[in-house]
Amino acid sequence: MSPEPLQTRSEQILNALTVDFEDWYHGLTRTMFRPDLWSSLPRRIDETAEFLLNLLAEVGVHATFFVLGDLARQSPQIIRQISASGHELGSHGYSHRRLFQLTPDEFRQDLDRTHQLIEDISGVSVTTYRAPQFSINQDNLWAFDVLGEAGYQVDSSVFPMKTLLYGYPGALRHPFQPSPKTNLMEYPAATVQFGKMIIPIAGGVYNRILPTVILRWGIQRMNRQGFPAVIYMHPWEFDLHQPMIRVNPRERITHYFGRTSLLKKIKFLIQEFSFAPLGLVHQRWTYFTDSIKEARGKD
Repeated sequence: MSPEPLQTRSEQILNALTVDFEDWYHGLTRTMFRPDLWSSLPRRIDETAEFLLNLLAEVGVHATFFVLGDLARQSPQIIRQISASGHELGSHGYSHRRLFQLTPDEFRQDLDRTHQLIEDISGVSVTTYRAPQFSINQDNLWAFDVLGEAGYQVDSSVFPMKTLLYGYPGALRHPFQPSPKTNLMEYPAATVQFGKMIIPIAGGVYNRILPTVILRWGIQRMNRQGFPAVIYMHPWEFDLHQPMIRVNPRERITHYFGRTSLLKKIKFLIQEFSFAPLGLVHQRWTYFTDSIKEARGKD
């Protein structure tokens, strides 16, 4: 049976809940940017993965887990558990290298390596991708063609505003086809426009800093415009017992600030709105847009 088309009323829009599946040190992009240091650090992913899977089971929601290949290699049992719990597996690259650090050939190799590893472990097809640190922007649009050629159907690597670390200002804030060469669809991280301001409500530090009323307003605004909101989170954001190491001032905010309030916020948003894995949101969106095209063709 074909899914019902999206409607313009907020309670009927299906939003995407996504997880950037990383350990605590992957989030310290300045202090712990060297992969050769990671093996000497305490691993927290087993505990945080169990916590997050229990949380999602408690609230009755499935998500897309964008998995780092390096973590999949070290903990294949967790990847199988995520898949067995009904969640979608996507690729987050192998070792959290941002795309502006890669050539197109290096990106292809990174995609193939991670894709094959996750599929071999889980036995399921991987068709969704998110670049580490939303690192697709106006300077590396070739990445969309590489993704399409590699067989990916869905990407969520665009942050459609400028931040301190990343961003693609001027990019569309709703789902779009980024290249005419492939059928790949881009689902940007959630932002809303208020006057001349663009407000990020996508997740991470933004959801930890912003009050719940703003997050609720932002998702409602997107849904009333007929667009799904793509929300993301990291397992380490819920981990109040992770190592507290010396970091730079920016990372004190982006990594450690607001973690005690996040659990309550996520539970509230899941109760207020409908969430699903990004792949299912893509199916609904495709059906919706195809239905509109068909209706227009009959006029």
